[in-house]
This record gives sequence, C-alpha cells and structure tokens, in this order.
Amino acid sequence: MKKIFLILFSIFLCLSAEAKVKSKDISFPKHFYIDKIKSCSYVGGETFKSKYKKARIESLIRLDWMSEWALGNSRSVNHLNLTGPMSSYAVATHNAIGNNDKTDIDAAKGILIKIAKANVLLDTIGKEELKKKPKCWKDGNPEAPCWYHAYEFARDAFTNYLLIAIYLKDYLSDKEIKIVNKYIKKMHKKFIKPEEFLEKEKGFYAMGNGGIPNLAYAHWTNNKKLAAKEFNFRFKNIEEVFYDDGYINNNSFRGFRALWYHSYGLNSALGYIYLAKNWGAKVPDLVMNRITKAAEVLNLGITDYESFSSRKYDGKQKNNQYKKHNARKHTHQEAIAIDTLMEMVTGIKHEKDITYLAKRSKYGIDNLIGFNANCIK
Repeated sequence: MKKIFLILFSIFLCLSAEAKVKSKDISFPKHFYIDKIKSCSYVGGETFKSKYKKARIESLIRLDWMSEWALGNSRSVNHLNLTGPMSSYAVATHNAIGNNDKTDIDAAKGILIKIAKANVLLDTIGKEELKKKPKCWKDGNPEAPCWYHAYEFARDAFTNYLLIAIYLKDYLSDKEIKIVNKYIKKMHKKFIKPEEFLEKEKGFYAMGNGGIPNLAYAHWTNNKKLAAKEFNFRFKNIEEVFYDDGYINNNSFRGFRALWYHSYGLNSALGYIYLAKNWGAKVPDLVMNRITKAAEVLNLGITDYESFSSRKYDGKQKNNQYKKHNARKHTHQEAIAIDTLMEMVTGIKHEKDITYLAKRSKYGIDNLIGFNANCIK
C-alpha cells in the first residue's frame, strides 16, 4: 500500500511540475508581441513627419502628470495629455519600423533618449507613498481623488515606453542603451517591482492586471526566469478573480458600468493569454475555461443586458456608485481589437455592439494591453 501511495505521489508531483511554466519554455518574440513588426494599417498613419504629431509626442518630455491627474476624480481620470501622446509615440514608432523609415526611426530614438534624460514620470506618487493616501471612492464618493490612478497611469504609460524601447533596441548604440536602461531601471524599481507579485484579490484591470509591465521588463532584460514566474503568478490570479460562470470579481458588478468594466478586464486578460501562448507558456485549462466563459458573458451583456446584470455579487465594493446618467452599457471603447482577440484566444465571436463600434477608435494601439491585436494577422 505504501508503495502504491509513493507511486501516486510521484505521479502527482510530476503532473504538478509539468503544469508550471519554466524558463526553458520561454521564447521572446523580437518585438514583444510579434516576431517582426511589419507595416500595419490598423495602427493608423501617424508619423514623426507631421510637425503637429511630433510636437504632441514631445510634450511628454515636459508633462506635469501629477497636475493633470489632479483635475480628475475617482470616477473619471484626466489622462489624455499622457495617454494621447504616448499612444501616438507608439503608433509612429511602429510605423517607422514597419516601413523601415530611417529618418522616423532616428526621430523615435531621439525622443526615447530625451524622455530618459528628463526622468519623465519619475516624480509621480509611488506605491509606498500610496499607503499614506485615502483609497479611491472614499466614503463612496465618486468626486474623491483617486491617488492610485496617478500611480497606475504612470506605470502603464511607462510600460508603453518600455515596449517602444524594445522595438527600437536594435537601432540603439551601446551609449544610447546605457542612457535608456538607466531610466528603465529607476522606473522599474518605483512602478513595476512594488506590484511585481502582489496578491490582488479584487478585479482584473489594465495591462494584464500589472502582468504585462512585468513581461515587458523581463523581455528588455532577457530574463526568462522572471517571465516564467510572472506567468505562473498571473494564471493563479486569473483563476481567483474570474469565476466559473464567467463573471469577474469586482469588474462585472460595477453598477451601471458593469459591462464596460467586464469587457475591460476580459480584454486585458485576452491580451495577456495571447502573449503567454506566443511566448511558449502553457495556459492552464482552468484559466482558458474561465476566460472563455467570460467572453460568453460579455456577449450576454450585449444581447441581454438585463440577464447579464441580474447576477448577484456577494462581495463588498465602493466603486459601483455610478448614477444612471453615467451608464456605459457597452464594450469598453479602448479595447479596440477585443473582437479579434476573443476569436483568436477563445474561438468566440464578439456580438455586434453598436455603441462600441461607434465609439471605438478604428486605428491605434490598445493602451489596455500595449499592442494592436489586429496587426498579428
């Protein structure tokens, strides 16, 4: 009997070991989400040749993000002067490389280095400082300041910078890499490492709930061990916050914006799962089952919002105090390629969402995941 137990226990250990992503499984695509950036009409036509666009992108070098953030509240983030230029920077760089435009590649490099030298966003509130600040939606008040937004948007904007640096890495001299790397290390220490493997019990939000910034840093530093650890950690996180029936803890229960936030979390997870598969990580069946169910729930919300919203939530949250006039009963408009991702990752087609289709940008970079999935094709 003891011998049988030992055999079964050994088999269990082997299966458990196989379930974990290992560093040897990881293969970094040259350009993070794809092996080679090619010309892609889906990102749009922005280039550094436009004096207006270039000036708009260069405004990042002088941006006072904390002053911009202060104009928002817990319900709405005043972020367009950060995310707008950063998105344009990503698009113009994508086009420069895709078209092998040496003049625009040099322009992209120049801005990359100027941002690094100026330590853009480094003076934003850090994770440790957040502990001394009140939480978002204090006392259920949507007008209360949300200090976490200041940190979160700086982290995600820096992640986009890091992805741009990855795209441009082969074009940088050793001296230029040293300048950029010095900035990246400082920003990583303040904005990515504090949340590197932080347990998050509620919801799933932008950039793979903080996982994509980790992957970007792993790619930049060629650290396969970090990438494997990240995948294992985030898969567990998805298992915890995505329910068996496809609803997402916190996201799917945010009052009149429940569907909007559900699609926000789903899109972020879909982008993350795509990266995992593309990098060689085996995605656990439980994760895939729950992501697939979440896609079905999104479609339910589009076709039968009343049935979608009837699902009760037994948790506690303060961020669902939206008034009816603040309702957003549609797919998140910034998830610009969620239809492509849904079908690619889960095999499920996105139901026609008229409001979403009218609101979403036809071109650009998806700031929720750092790339445009339509360019994968």
